[in-house]
Amino acid sequence: MSRPDSTADAPRSDKARFVACLVLVIGTLATMVSIDLVLPAIPMLPSLLGGDAQAAQYVLATYMGGSSVGLILFGAIAHRVDARRLLGWSLVAYAIVSGLAAFATDIWTLNAIRVVQGATSAGAAVLPAPMLRQLFTETGAVRAVSVIGSIQSLVPGLAPLIGAWLLHVSGWQASFIVPAVLGAAVGLVILARPSLLPSMPQRDADAKPGSYLGLLRNAPYLRYALSHALILGGLITFVFSAPYVMVETMGSSVNAFVVFQLLSVAMFVVTSNLAGIFVNRWGPERLVTIGTLLVGASALALLAYALAGGSSVVVLLLIMLPVTAGLGLRGGVGFVKSLAASAPDEARGSAALMLAITLLPTIGTALVAPFIQYGLPALAVAFALITLPAVACIYLLPRFEGATSASSAAAVHLG
Repeated sequence: MSRPDSTADAPRSDKARFVACLVLVIGTLATMVSIDLVLPAIPMLPSLLGGDAQAAQYVLATYMGGSSVGLILFGAIAHRVDARRLLGWSLVAYAIVSGLAAFATDIWTLNAIRVVQGATSAGAAVLPAPMLRQLFTETGAVRAVSVIGSIQSLVPGLAPLIGAWLLHVSGWQASFIVPAVLGAAVGLVILARPSLLPSMPQRDADAKPGSYLGLLRNAPYLRYALSHALILGGLITFVFSAPYVMVETMGSSVNAFVVFQLLSVAMFVVTSNLAGIFVNRWGPERLVTIGTLLVGASALALLAYALAGGSSVVVLLLIMLPVTAGLGLRGGVGFVKSLAASAPDEARGSAALMLAITLLPTIGTALVAPFIQYGLPALAVAFALITLPAVACIYLLPRFEGATSASSAAAVHLG
């Protein structure tokens, strides 16, 4: 049975596509900041709201837990309703819950609200990517996703700085009020003008209902989605553990880690914006392969350097820069191809990919923690165990050979 929003979109002008992208990006950013914006306030919450340091850390964990549940739910229902309105209402609900969090009077009430906040935020994590893919041809979608990804990569660096400023001038509540205002603004715009956004891909009347189990049996989808999640999961695991390793076992400093991060993000931004050019020259499959091999080579180099007793942060940076370069090159292509391979169940495909990206660093960081005192060797082993299977995915799983966009015939090519 076709969905309420399955009517094919008419071709859009460049201006209309830009507006749609802008709405989707701001909506996504409104929910992305929910962790990083509140980070500077975490140490102060026990004195302000009671509880202890562990209860304050739960402010992060509860949000992630709620988000994981929300990803599954939104992925399952997106094809049964008008996904554009679902996105709008999810952002409005997120805004309301975020606003309520600012009125919490104790730490456990805040933690309970954070579960719901995480769940409502998942709509903006699941729905924009399938919509975005309907706006462009494959190359255009790769360029758009890559540019948006480079913008989103700035959030972990900038949001804590903004959060610290908000904490200083307005108190911890501001870290919840700002996302509430952004979410409400975008959500209400979408509900007032749902035609600003493209509809989700049309499901054929005789198509079988999709399922998450079906995605696990979809080898082409796993080729792109699993390799993408493994690479990003390994990189985030590295980043989560690197400050301790650099400072406590490599004799470096927090400032060195900050510089390390800035240069890594800069590399990702540059290569992700070049991906749209390279995909025309090399083709999507070669770009995915090159990006993945760069990460695999770095994983092996890191392992060899760590086991040899290396302790230079400069050498570590030179080894890890190809990882962010590889992710930038293959990130947009892999994401677009994974959604194409999951069609017409793209919402579940997007949700499953985001869930994997959420869970892998959590599991990886937990596995590294008992061995973190061994320093770089322990981190290198964990990074290799997580990322090297991505190379196997590329060479052992089949490519997706079908159409890459439900609206590609009507889409206008970007540049």
